[in-house]
Amino acid sequence: MLRIGIIGIGHWGPNYARILNGQVAGATLTACVDRVPARLNAIRSQYPQVEMLTDHREMIERKLVDAVAICTTATTHRPIAEDCLAAGLDVLVEKPIAASTEDAEAIIKKARDTDRILMVGHTFLFNPAVQAMKRYLESGELGRVLYFHFQRTGLGPIRQDVNALWDLAPHDLSMLSYWLATEPVEIVARGQSYLKDGCDDVVFLTLRYPNDVLASIHVSWLDPVKVRRATIVGDRRMAVFDDVNASEKLRLYDKGASYQPAGGDFGAFVAAVRDGDILIPSLENKEPLREQLAHFVQCVLERKEPIADGAAGLSVVRVLETAQKELDRGPRNPMEVRR
Repeated sequence: MLRIGIIGIGHWGPNYARILNGQVAGATLTACVDRVPARLNAIRSQYPQVEMLTDHREMIERKLVDAVAICTTATTHRPIAEDCLAAGLDVLVEKPIAASTEDAEAIIKKARDTDRILMVGHTFLFNPAVQAMKRYLESGELGRVLYFHFQRTGLGPIRQDVNALWDLAPHDLSMLSYWLATEPVEIVARGQSYLKDGCDDVVFLTLRYPNDVLASIHVSWLDPVKVRRATIVGDRRMAVFDDVNASEKLRLYDKGASYQPAGGDFGAFVAAVRDGDILIPSLENKEPLREQLAHFVQCVLERKEPIADGAAGLSVVRVLETAQKELDRGPRNPMEVRR
């Protein structure tokens, strides 16, 4: 039985604990670590058999676990991950893998040097709709992909440690990397700090990928309606992944547009629009986080590379870091724009 510890019982940690407490075959939760004792006290009664600690180094010294899930803030991922990897533990680290490419590369190197499994918590890669979309893209169901449009907006929750780009965009960037298996060749980012100076709460990100594929990502903590939607437009069909929709998460549209010869001697063309059927695929009802943890356990037990490996995590951080430099060059205060 694989003994797993969770480091960080804040936002995502309790969800990891719930699933690892008997919902993943071959694994058991044996330790929870958080530097805030109140967080541990809040879950202590739910997991009486689990050790509750305030320092991950004590967990390592006492040899309580074989693998860990790191659910702390991104700026702390590198030192914690390096400690765990150096101790011979396999590591699952929440997204983003680190707060910089330098830190991400250091974590990857440590995993390679210690021959340990390293996985990143790109949960959407384990969503049945996202996996189905990958199959449609690879089979050519949509034809030549033209562009992607992502919306990840709502009214909060507003974080204090990172901006909206680093909080929300990793999900969409991980899907793009998974679907396209490549990195963007051009990145443009524009954002604004409306609530707190120096912390963009609204960001518009535009990326260009090889073969003239465009992608736009809109993330915001200041929208009145929660939206989690990805639109994929191909020259044959189109698709919409709506994660908020409980029953119809994925729709395929037999729609398209093209220019066709108008006839005559002057080479004129007219626009033609095709409006066909809508297909709603039947998808398995699986919890992505549970599937992610089951995949991590399988990779550890079988010693195989995860779908969301260190390289996938590094790819996302590269884009985030480049986009952040773009944001840093722009005006930070709304009054600066007005002047």
